[in-house]
Amino acid sequence: MKARAFLSGVLILFGILIAVLFFRVLALEGRLRESGPASGGDIAAVQASLKRVEAELAIAKELAPGLGEYMTTIQLHAGKLWFAAKAANWDLAAYELHEMEEAMESVKKLNVEKNGVKITGVMDSVLQTQVAQLEKTIKRKNQAEFQKAYDETLSACNGCHAESGHKHIQIIRPTAPPVTNQKWEMSDK
Repeated sequence: MKARAFLSGVLILFGILIAVLFFRVLALEGRLRESGPASGGDIAAVQASLKRVEAELAIAKELAPGLGEYMTTIQLHAGKLWFAAKAANWDLAAYELHEMEEAMESVKKLNVEKNGVKITGVMDSVLQTQVAQLEKTIKRKNQAEFQKAYDETLSACNGCHAESGHKHIQIIRPTAPPVTNQKWEMSDK
């Protein structure tokens, strides 16, 4: 949950910075139009202001989470998904799958390429095939089908890791809950 809260905070901060920068550029354009023909000093001032905005945008990009942070978030939700389904807490399993999908959608927006592998395309493929199958098994509340779809999802992840030059990253079924402060079984109350 800390990782998700951190990523959410960083994404919100990143979004605010982009919005501020966007409105600053619009304001500069408006001032430029109002001032009429620009003098050499005006052009220099605008260029200096644009350089500051570009520098601020570069800082905002550096603060944004990278591929590794998103992959760790996906792994956390995949682990929680496993224990929710194992406990037949299908509502929690559906929730964790949705959280995993959100992180995967964020990865797609990064437009990252690793060793010739376009990660956006891989995310699209996994979302449309393995993740869609996981969703169906959760709706059917079928343990055996879920386990098969989960293993196929892990296989797709590991295949991408190998193809993108990261074969040392092997994701497996979790053997212990990723967090110790969450109840996996549904309460009778």
